[in-house]
Parts: sequence; structure tokens; C-alpha cells
Amino acid sequence: MSDHHDLGGEDQHQHTPRRLIGEIPYELLLSAPRVIAEGIRARLEQSRIPVYLETPFTSFGLPEAYMGTYTGDVSLWVPQALHEEAVLIMERDHQGEPS
Repeated sequence: MSDHHDLGGEDQHQHTPRRLIGEIPYELLLSAPRVIAEGIRARLEQSRIPVYLETPFTSFGLPEAYMGTYTGDVSLWVPQALHEEAVLIMERDHQGEPS
């Protein structure tokens, strides 16, 4: 089972994990190494899209403040209503990078 998410998948939206954070439905945007995820998180937050970062330790009740040094894969969750916009921003940013 892979956590890799293809940004260009047309039907991915239907199969994307969802959950309530507070009272707001959030959708999984991606799982990636922390250094990459933090860059994406900063870019989305600049565009006024709230992002919830989750480490593998979040489910154990360990607050993010304690896991700030964790550099492995983390998950980024965005409000379901803004998921499509977040994907478009990521795709636009990715297209602008030299390959």
C-alpha cells in the first residue's frame, strides 16, 4: 500500500481520504517528506488555504510541537472546499519549476 499521491489524477478526488478537523471536513492533499511538505504548506498558506500537517505520531497524541524535528513523510490536509484550489496551486507551482 503506497501513500504516494499523483497530483494529476482526475478521479483521485473521489477516493481521497477525508476527515473532520474541528467541525470542518478536510481532505488529504498529499504525503511527502517533511522538507517538501513544509514548502507546499507555506505556499498554500500564502494563498490563504489553511493546512493541517500530520506526522505519523499525531495519532499517538503527540503534539506537532514535540515532533518538529521529524523529517520523514508527513501528511498535509486542507479543507475539502479548498482541495481543488490547493491542487491547482501545487500544479501551477510544479509546472514553473525547471525539470
